[in-house]
Amino acid sequence: MPKIKGRVQRESWHTKSAWLLVFLCMIILVAQTTRVHLFPDHRILRQSERQYWAQVPVSTSRGDIRDRNGIPLAISVPSASFYIDPQFWDPANWKTLGEYFGEKTAERFSRPLSGRFHWVVRKVPADMAQGLIDRKVPGLFTTRESQRMYPHGELASHVIGFCDIDDYGLSGVEREWNSILYSPPQTRLFVRDARGGLLDLIGSNAGTLQVGSGSIKLTLDSKIQQIIEWKLKEGAVSSGSKWGVGICVNPNTGEILAMASYPWINLNDRKSFSNKEKLRNNAIGRVYEPGSTFKPIILGIAKEMAAVSNGERFLCRGRLAIADGVIRDVSTHGDLDLAGLLIKSCNTGMATVGQRLSSHKVYGMLKQFGFGQKSDVEITGEEEGLLRSPEEWLGMTKANVAIGQGLAVTPLQLIMAISSIANGGELLKPYIIDEVRNANGHVIHQGRRRVRNAVLNSNTCAWLRETLNKTVDTGTGRGAKVDNIKLAGKTGTAQVALSGEYKKGRYASSFLGFWPYEKPEYAMLIVLGEPSGARYYGGEIAAPVFKAVLEEMSQFKVIASSD
Repeated sequence: MPKIKGRVQRESWHTKSAWLLVFLCMIILVAQTTRVHLFPDHRILRQSERQYWAQVPVSTSRGDIRDRNGIPLAISVPSASFYIDPQFWDPANWKTLGEYFGEKTAERFSRPLSGRFHWVVRKVPADMAQGLIDRKVPGLFTTRESQRMYPHGELASHVIGFCDIDDYGLSGVEREWNSILYSPPQTRLFVRDARGGLLDLIGSNAGTLQVGSGSIKLTLDSKIQQIIEWKLKEGAVSSGSKWGVGICVNPNTGEILAMASYPWINLNDRKSFSNKEKLRNNAIGRVYEPGSTFKPIILGIAKEMAAVSNGERFLCRGRLAIADGVIRDVSTHGDLDLAGLLIKSCNTGMATVGQRLSSHKVYGMLKQFGFGQKSDVEITGEEEGLLRSPEEWLGMTKANVAIGQGLAVTPLQLIMAISSIANGGELLKPYIIDEVRNANGHVIHQGRRRVRNAVLNSNTCAWLRETLNKTVDTGTGRGAKVDNIKLAGKTGTAQVALSGEYKKGRYASSFLGFWPYEKPEYAMLIVLGEPSGARYYGGEIAAPVFKAVLEEMSQFKVIASSD
């Protein structure tokens, strides 16, 4: 019995000794690990400081935008972005950067930098970047990204819009359809070894950035767009106009074939974005008083309400007192029939017609024509215009509205309203998106003809088309007449109001028309805003621009003659 007891005591002591030894080893390991982490060798510190990893978001390929014929208007192309790791960067090399990016950009790298990552320049075209890449400047590194490119620069700039540096849409189609076009950025995981070598853990040097975006096809015709932009600029420069608009639509479908806003911007030059006024799309984002181009609409409403008759005569003496004001004409037109009110653009005769109409009924009809409300065209920046409620139509208001003053419209609203006369009486919804495809190439949206309202009967429209054709042949629209094209049109000259008052010498001059007038296929509006020259009437400066566009379109066989 004593022997067994002694053996048990010895075994117990050996077990405790083993655990004590394990415990001491653990203490030694923990102590050594703590020492290495808290008080590392200075050689290890220097080595580790030359290594790092970083997560950097870089842009991927954004979806294409093309015109109705497949011509690219916005695409994404490969580019290179440069960044500096201060650990390897020698500030003395800043002048090398200056040779490529300019001293203003490079100078901030002429002194020691903190941290491990600083962008120098992003999205440099690949061919331009290659020279700097080949120089292998220590501490200067590059990564591949995708850059938004606009092959035609200024063409349709306000329609297309632009993106920020990360390719997120900020205006126009780029913004309105950003959810389709935008491909979220990828995150690059960069690892630098002790010698400064670059390791990209997702293989940026190997391949193509992922694409997860759709594409857009517009209704725009680049040929028509280019012609209108050329001639609109010529007209604006020669007349000293501050702004201009040119819109061409298919009056039978609502398709927008061209939408030009002057002055435009170069989408490839972000410096041109600094002028905020240039960023406005005047076709949808500017409201103005339409002047005499509004008279066909009012006369159409008057005929629908039986407030006038075809056999009626009007005596134009050049001046008409109404309430507390006076309506004036440029000249005395004498005795005119109903059609003569449009052909001669008689203000006093139209004011007489306006006084006969019910304020509430005219207001309701103008709303049916789309005024005072957005058309919901598929791009950003559209204004509603200004159409006061009928309770505010006091004094001269009805007379002023009849001659196109006292209300404000957008150019797009006006051309769509006139298109309803061209197509036989239907106000159509304008559309500028022909087709949208998702990332898999499937069509998810198709533009189509949509009727908003029936506004006039076909007989009224036929009479207006015939009368507007005579306006071009023998009336105020003669400046837009083109041989072999059967054009119907109307001039307009309206004063521009500033802070509620009309300012002398400030006008919006315009011409609108459609052709061939019996069965129109095109409708177009040209507006020149605030010309500074001696000439400012629509028939003097806007009609010749309209004519020049038609002649150019005919010459390049964009349209055929009416013969």
